[in-house]
Amino acid sequence: MKINLFLLLIALVIAALAAFGFYAANNEEVYRLLITIGAGLSLLITLGGVLALSSPNGGSLNIKITSVLFFIALLVEHLIFSFTAVKLAPYVIITGILLLLFVLIIYAINKALK
Repeated sequence: MKINLFLLLIALVIAALAAFGFYAANNEEVYRLLITIGAGLSLLITLGGVLALSSPNGGSLNIKITSVLFFIALLVEHLIFSFTAVKLAPYVIITGILLLLFVLIIYAINKALK
């Protein structure tokens, strides 16, 4: 698995801008900072998979499709939590499960390619 640092930097900037958008959208929320950090990290991880990861053995398409699907799922999840009343436990549990599932699937794809 190879990482392109320039594309990872672009993914970082895009994720930071999206996180700032969630920060601005949550004016009255108690967990405003949590949503901002959670959105930034989760979108960075999945967008990094879309843009920066490549496999020398082929199979990059599987990684990119999985990353796009989880990016969309996490983006929708953060939009839902941003515009509804946020409860701490469901937010942390759902975001954590989605991220761990994403990492597990990417790991399985990478292991199968070797």
